[in-house]
Formats: sequence, C-alpha cells, structure tokens
Amino acid sequence: MLSWLLVAAALLLTAAVVWLMRQLKPPDVKLTAVRPDQLTAGEQRLRVGLSVQNPNPLPLPVLSMTYRLWLEERPIASGEGTLRRRVPAHGEAAMEALISADARHLARTLPGLALMPQPWRYRLEGTVTVLPPLRLGYRHSGEIDLKGLLRLAASLR
Repeated sequence: MLSWLLVAAALLLTAAVVWLMRQLKPPDVKLTAVRPDQLTAGEQRLRVGLSVQNPNPLPLPVLSMTYRLWLEERPIASGEGTLRRRVPAHGEAAMEALISADARHLARTLPGLALMPQPWRYRLEGTVTVLPPLRLGYRHSGEIDLKGLLRLAASLR
C-alpha cells in the first residue's frame, strides 16, 4: 500500500512539473548596466545589471541564472550564479551578476569592434532556474553605442 502511495505521489509531482513547464512563460531579461569588476592576466570579470520582468500570473522564484553576452555576434562573456530572488507576478526585479570574459579573447575582439559602425548589436541569453528541475530560457537583443556603453559602465559606480 505504501509503495502505491509513493508511486502515485511521484506521478502527481511529475504531472505538476510538466503542467508548470507548459504554463510558465520565459522572463524578459534586459541589460541595464555593465562595468568592469576585476581584470587579471587571463580573465576579465564584468558586473552586469539586469532587469528581469515576469509575464506570468504567479511570482517567479529565481534560484539561479546562466548568462551569455554577445556584442556584434562575437561572444564577450558568460557566467552563472545563484541569486535566490523573487520576481512578483506581472512585475519586475533588478538583479546584478558577475560574468567572466577571457581577457585575451577580449583583446582580440575589441579592436575589431572599434572599427565597426555604431550602434553595436548585443544579445543576452541564458536560463533562469525556478525549480531545480525547471529552467526557463530567455533571450534579449538590442543596440548600444560607445556612449551608451560608457553610461552603462558608470551606472553601477
């Protein structure tokens, strides 16, 4: 009898997770700030401000996030972090994350970007973990020019 109850509970939990995965819409994650955090010989850490908007009628618990940042379709930085934040239903929350870039890769990439006309296109994408087995993907694209990049860099000082 107990084994049947355990099987039924496991099936019910699986059905609830599957239903939740189909009902939840991915959050809209926008880049709001960027500034260098630490520069070493092999790695550049960037402090990135994010605006996370929840389009769902339920609060969205953000346990962790992964991030990937491209500038003109060139990979610039990536990272992941534990955030333990809650975004209200149909609401928004500001978050901050550290992402890492390979300093040598940046040294090769940035001079080429400097020769490209502005504004530059950027893309931010990754996943938001709301339950340990449940991850929602996000993707946001936009444009930024050098003045905007400097404003973003100064915004977290």
